[in-house]
This record gives sequence, C-alpha cells and structure tokens, in this order.
Amino acid sequence: MVSSREEDIWSSDEDDDNDDENECEVDGDDDQFTFYSICSYSHINPSTSPKFDTLSSALQHDVSNNGFDLLAHLPSSDEDNFFEDTIKLINKSRQLVMDSKSPPAEMGKYLNKCLEQHKHGAEEDDIYFKPVLEDDAMLMFIDELQELKSNSRSTQDVSTSDNAEEKEDSSTSDSETINKLQSQISLLEEKLSKAKSCIASLANDDDGNDDNNNTSDSEKKKKPVDNDSYYFSSYSNTSIHETMLRDTVRTAAYEQAILSNSESLFKDKVVCDIGCGTGVLSLFCAKAGAKKVIAIDNSDIINQAKEIIKLNGYEDVIHCVRGKVETLIKDKALPLSDGETIDIIVSEWMGYALFFETMLPSVMTVRDAIMTPVTGSMFPNVSKIYIEGANDSERLNYWDNVHSLNMTPMKERMVLELTKEAGVEVVDDKNIITNRAMVIEHDLNTCKDEELDFEAPFELCLRSDRQSGDEDSTIEVHQLVVSFDIDFSVPGTNAVSFSTGCQSTPTHWKQATLFFDPMHNCPALKKGDVMKGTFRMKRNAENHRSIDMAVLWEIGSSSDDGTWNRSMNGMLKRSLIA
Repeated sequence: MVSSREEDIWSSDEDDDNDDENECEVDGDDDQFTFYSICSYSHINPSTSPKFDTLSSALQHDVSNNGFDLLAHLPSSDEDNFFEDTIKLINKSRQLVMDSKSPPAEMGKYLNKCLEQHKHGAEEDDIYFKPVLEDDAMLMFIDELQELKSNSRSTQDVSTSDNAEEKEDSSTSDSETINKLQSQISLLEEKLSKAKSCIASLANDDDGNDDNNNTSDSEKKKKPVDNDSYYFSSYSNTSIHETMLRDTVRTAAYEQAILSNSESLFKDKVVCDIGCGTGVLSLFCAKAGAKKVIAIDNSDIINQAKEIIKLNGYEDVIHCVRGKVETLIKDKALPLSDGETIDIIVSEWMGYALFFETMLPSVMTVRDAIMTPVTGSMFPNVSKIYIEGANDSERLNYWDNVHSLNMTPMKERMVLELTKEAGVEVVDDKNIITNRAMVIEHDLNTCKDEELDFEAPFELCLRSDRQSGDEDSTIEVHQLVVSFDIDFSVPGTNAVSFSTGCQSTPTHWKQATLFFDPMHNCPALKKGDVMKGTFRMKRNAENHRSIDMAVLWEIGSSSDDGTWNRSMNGMLKRSLIA
C-alpha cells in the first residue's frame, strides 16, 4: 500500500517520540525518531533519559540545563570534512559522558573542557566512527546539524556587528550620529541605484538583450538555473540518440509492441509521440497503419527527425512539432482538427530509476487534455519499480592487494565517493544476494502526478543460493539496487514487456544504486533474516528533474510465536542529481 501522508517521516522536525529505549522504530504510520541530548543521557538506565522529538530540542536541553553547546564545538559548516568530523565528535562526546565520573550538574563543564582540546579530523579519533549509542538519531541528521551550525554562525556574526555598532553609537555625540546617519543614507541610496541598474540589466537579459555591458560581474544577480533548458538542450547531442537506438532491449521492445499490434491498436488511429527524438517510434507507428502521427520534441533534433521521416516516405502521415507539450496544448498549437483527440500516446519517457528526468508528467498532461476517453491508451501502459540487495566485496577487497601492494586507505576514499549520492551502473547478477521485490506499480492510464512521489513498504531476504549452511553466517548488504519493468499490455492486444533488472540483458538505463557505508555501518543478513522498511522516492525540491530516494530499514526475524526480533536498523538517503 502506498502512503500519501503529508507527514515526512524522514524529517526530524516532524517526528514524534514513540520509543521506550534508544531505538528508532519502523512501524507503518508510526515511524518516528527519538533524540537524546549529549549530557543527560544515562547509560546505566536509558529509560530515565529525557527524550526529545526534534534534534533542536535535544541540543537546546544541553545548552539550558548543562551549559553545553554542541554546535559551538562543531567544525565550520563549510569544511569539506564536516560530516566525518561531526560523526566523530558526537561519538567522542557520548563516550566521554559514558566514561565520566563527574556529577550530572558538572557534565557540561567537563565536556567543554575536554572538547576544547579536541582536534577535528585527528587520526586517533577515527575510532569514534563507530556509534557509541545504538540507533543514535543525531548521527542520522548530520545535514541538519550542518544547517544549524551555519545559521548559528550567521546569527553570531550579525549579533557581533550589532553590538559593535551600539557601543560606537553610545560613545558618539549627537552631531557625529547625524553625520553617520547621513553617510548611511548616502550609501543606501547608492546601493538602491545599483539595484535598479541590476534589475534593468536582468530584464534586458531576459528579453535577449546583451547590450548592457556597464554593470560589473559583482553587481549582476545570478539567475536561477533553468533546468528545463538544460534538459532539452542535452537531447541535441547525437550520442544520446545513438545510445538509445543501440539499446536493443528498449528499441526492439517498442518495435515489437507497435508492429505486432498493428490491426488491434494502431490501424487508422491518431497517435502522439512525445519526445520523438529521431522519430523512430513515430516511424514504427506509421508502418503499423496509423492515419496521423504527431511527433513532438523540444530539442533541435526535430530538424533531423523531419529529414529522416521524409527520407522514409512518411511525411504525409507524421507531423513534426517543436515545443513543450504543456505550451502546445495551452496554445492549441497541435495539428488537430476541432474535436479530434489522440487514440494512442507513445513515448519513451523513462529515466534512471524510472522517474529521473521527470518526463512522465508532461506525457500525462497530453493524456489528460486530449487523449480519447475510454478507448484511448498510453503505450506502454504499466510501469513497476523494484528493489534488491547486493554485495560488492570484490570492489572493496580490490584495495587489499594491488600488484602485491596494500592500498587499503583507498577504501575510505572510495566509500566517501560511493555514499555521496546515488549511482548508475550495471550490477552483475552474481552480486545480487536477495530477492527482487516490487515496490510499486503504476497504471499509466489512470495515475496522477502526485502519485509519482511515493512511499511504499518492501521486504528483502537472502536468495536461497546465497544462504550458507551455517545458521549464524552473515553476508553484508553493501547496496540497494533500484530497477524497473515496463509493460505494453493493453487489453485485447499482444503483450510485450522488458526489464532493467540485474537478471536481464543490460540496458542504457543500467540500475540505480544506493550504497551503504561498508566501513562503518553496513547491514548484514543471515538465513531467516528479513530486511524490511519503507522506500521513498520524490522529486528534488531544487531541481524537479532530479530525484531523492530514502530508505528507512530494519533487519530482524520472527520467533515461533510471531514476535519480531530486530537486530539492526537505520536510514539511507541518496539523490540522483541531473
């Protein structure tokens, strides 16, 4: 079942406390985090430790009750090693509390004294990569700590500046104050003039006028990134179209699905090919007997598509149109007569992990606006997303012996790169250690835009061929692998499908990979264990063509009486960035 809750279980600001101990539970709609402050946590009796719903409240508790400000000891928020150093600092602080014999009232003072001598990134502190507190929620929200650190520094800078000005004002005479205010007014007027000039310059730039060369670079306001223009221009590159056409799994599936359903689906029908590229799918549709094909693309590749279509003798059937489909529909710029609708929408809109590039909403716009009711159909009409676990020991162990040399320090560097964001690669089926579980299925004829951002449960267990005879033998899950299947399965037609899973012939989509940290916090499965949890995919807030993925997971097994015994849990966040 897909959850459409507005609550964000991955945001500490919205989490509620539901744990009796220092654990983060995964239980359907009650997914929550419990935060423990540094100074007040009792290792002897955890149940007596105060619990907090948010990271900020836990930090503030230490400040108010113990005079200990963790943010003050964190490295600068713009340091490259902020994440690593912060992890070590949190664990070191918790270890100091665990080992200290200081009374609770003195704990903050004791910690401040110890950490004043703390050197961020010290090699001897690498032992603190290992969590001191099991399921420490603070370690899962390093990005939020970085933001709080950045905000605290900005606030401190402003406060320092204000205090300095107040001190100066109090020591000046009235006449000096007046002179100072007049000077400030003049400065503000100068800034206002520059701002007006900058706005005028931006307006000219938006109109395509580049004649204003009098404004310095420092006075020009940086324009927001136009992700759509970048996206469409990328499809002007010939290599992209060659890659897609050479993907025989993809192209052959479309060709078979269209031509094998000539009589039942395409003959004498009006077809729309969205993102037509070189026009190959439009040509398949024309060969299948379509009476009209509208081929749409917002890249200049449409010029070559026109030539290719004419060269193959289908210029009377296929009508090429350049533009964004949303604009074309709004302006009624498509070659359709009054009342004419689209019978079949053909499009190859899929991206990495299915939804990368976010082209499907544009296709759905055409579907909802001009597709024939009841009998019209998307083609393909069904998509499914899958997840499975993989072990990549070969990649990790390579550094142990490189031409008889020990290069293990490269492991740490490689892990930092692999865990920075989601990857795209062909994962060999020999590395897959779990079942391939379907996360979600979309009926492309009926799904809504908001359903493309989703949360869904999953369960994984070891494949039978990866289970050891030793009941206690474990195998690490180094990465979660995301792939998809596509179905052309309109009722009454010949069904065709293809898969991008690791068990099938590789495609240009490859697979999306979400790496755990195998050096410090890697889940492991043994026979009888289950990895279960919630998988979330949503469009990136800053670039809607990129996608964010997060996995809230736990590993455990069920007793004979049905009791769930959890052994590990955590959260994984990765993004596919355009």
